[in-house]
Amino acid sequence: MSLEKYAQKRDFTKTSEPKAGSSKDRGKLMFVIQKHDASRLHYDFRLEMDGVLKSWAVPKGPSTDPKSKRLAMMVEDHPFDYRNFEGIIPQGEYGGGTVIVWDEGTYEPIEEIKGGKKAQEKHLLKQLKDGSLKIKLHGEKLEGEYALVKTHGMGENGWLLIKHKDDFASAADITKKDKSVFSGKTIEKMEKTSEKVWKDGEEQDVEEEKPKMALSKKKLHEPVADLAEEAEETSEDKEINAKAILKKAPKGKSPTGIKPMLATLVNEPFDDPEWVYEVKWDGYRTLGFINKGEVQLLSRNNKDFNEKYYPLKKLLESWKLNVVIDGEVLVLNDKGVSNFGALQNWRSEADGELVLYIFDILWYDGKNLMDLPLTERQAIMRDVIPTDDDRVRISQTFKANGTEFFEAAGKIGLEGIMAKRGNSTYAPDNRSKDWLKIKINKRQEVVIGGFTKNEGTAKQFSSLLLGVYEDGKFLYVGKVGTGFSDKLQKEMMATFKPLITDIVPFTSEPDVNKPSRFRPNPPKAKATWLKPELVCEVSFAEVTSDGVFRHPSFEGMRVDKKAKEVVRETEADTTDIVEEEEHHPETKKVPKHKLVAAPKEAVKRTLLNPKEETQVKKICGHDLKFTHLSKVYWPGDGITKRDMFNYYYQVAEYILPYLKDRPQSLNRFPNGIHGPSFYQKDVRGKSPNWVNTFPYTTSDGEDKDYLVGHDEATLLWMA
Repeated sequence: MSLEKYAQKRDFTKTSEPKAGSSKDRGKLMFVIQKHDASRLHYDFRLEMDGVLKSWAVPKGPSTDPKSKRLAMMVEDHPFDYRNFEGIIPQGEYGGGTVIVWDEGTYEPIEEIKGGKKAQEKHLLKQLKDGSLKIKLHGEKLEGEYALVKTHGMGENGWLLIKHKDDFASAADITKKDKSVFSGKTIEKMEKTSEKVWKDGEEQDVEEEKPKMALSKKKLHEPVADLAEEAEETSEDKEINAKAILKKAPKGKSPTGIKPMLATLVNEPFDDPEWVYEVKWDGYRTLGFINKGEVQLLSRNNKDFNEKYYPLKKLLESWKLNVVIDGEVLVLNDKGVSNFGALQNWRSEADGELVLYIFDILWYDGKNLMDLPLTERQAIMRDVIPTDDDRVRISQTFKANGTEFFEAAGKIGLEGIMAKRGNSTYAPDNRSKDWLKIKINKRQEVVIGGFTKNEGTAKQFSSLLLGVYEDGKFLYVGKVGTGFSDKLQKEMMATFKPLITDIVPFTSEPDVNKPSRFRPNPPKAKATWLKPELVCEVSFAEVTSDGVFRHPSFEGMRVDKKAKEVVRETEADTTDIVEEEEHHPETKKVPKHKLVAAPKEAVKRTLLNPKEETQVKKICGHDLKFTHLSKVYWPGDGITKRDMFNYYYQVAEYILPYLKDRPQSLNRFPNGIHGPSFYQKDVRGKSPNWVNTFPYTTSDGEDKDYLVGHDEATLLWMA
């Protein structure tokens, strides 16, 4: 059998893996099982056949229990000499990680075949082609009869490794025998002696120029190991006595029906010692409610994930804990980076192994932890959450230079980073400014409102028509025609068919054949409208002035989001958020119609700087231009136009609840210009005041400000 695929995946100037080899034993077939700690730990099961090693990757390792069927994904053939390979494959190379020979020996078909080794191989190759191998192993750890059976519904390479009932069957976990049958080393021991590798039956020096693994950080799981070189793992939890904190924590019932705390999107990274940083994982947000064997996994919108992600549910059922956790479900690629597309298409273990990253704990064994500072919650989380199974991981927290951490995350292909105030409490169902997300690549959740199909195309569809909700209106934001395979298109079309409608879902019908400077003569396309119920995610380069995504690419469907909740996500200014006071006074609920004064602390927040006369600020995604800011509006008090805008900005969160549902008016400006005005009756019972302080431009291009009906009573009602 050809080793071409094997050779294509390797650079033999950088890895000491063997290139070829052949068996000299004419009487017996050999097998080997190598334990391989790469992007994720697995076992490579290899059978000598047709001059090579037929190979399967077994994520959970072999089992001696007939009731335990193990997934085995068939991979490329390996050379015969690979059965002796043990050592370190450099990071960055295919399969980079540590390898030991976990077991080895001889094997033969279960059925007695006369004619020697060649006859046995011929029989086994036929079984391999038929998708059902039945063999008997004679290894140092594995003995007895096994079957390798090709499965249906797990991809073309999906098989199951099954132990037959015989004298060697046992319910004991054979993988606990974790030492190499060659060197006697465990994976961990091999990593610590990285200056040597076991090759050709003896320890040999690693060539100095070959890259070595970041062994001291390997336990953090790639790609966090790479980030660990750029930032220090926070040591605050080491200084916190988690057990003492937990003992003093207030009692409370396990929360039910809650939604997770959400983060605010900001425009750039920052450095601040009061904040900690985490990886922003590209998966599905999940709350886990665990009560000694009973498990409920819920999406951010309380959608049940139990059935969809059954391996995680089964794992969490083994925990003897009463706990509520917050985390992210994802699938990692071969570099250890989360792959959202793989998660979206996940149906079974054949599609990749699910991982649950836990980054917060809300309740534990009768104690409500949500009012504790983040650093204390995470210290408790690290103390009580089991970490003996690689499918559940604690998301690492770093005390670092945020800007450098962001750059490092970008280099290894992460979606972005999270910044969290170390002293922040957990606020369910709230988009908090104490948690910030900083994206490396621009991405947005959107609702699918239809699709197009170009004339003469054989594809299911040519592009998706996308929209978001704003003020109850469904607005068109562009179309996406890249990022999906033919197979995915067929699956999506099956989902689309029940939603096809004759009604245009968008507020105004988009021109799907509109030319652009990139495509002045687009192919003729026909639009099919859909009820706006399906949510997907796209990446894009930028947003045009009319709100349309430029160069979008489809990333995957979002089953965890409701269409009506999808709005255009705009980046807040990092500086405005981070420079706010570290300790925010709680805003107490005020009875309706009772007016309150803005707290003194709010005065420190300003919208406009004290120097420039003309300034442009982005507010709620819109660029607002402020001019003539030194103009004095209240001469007696020396209050300028700038002062007034800054005051409104300071009291906004207190004033806005009272402006809701108040009447508004459109005043006619000079030269036919229109602008908004607030109507507010003076608290002293005087006549109503119409207030407008917006700049406008006259027909001859002159900038002016228009202010109507203002006097000192105008602002008195807010004082």
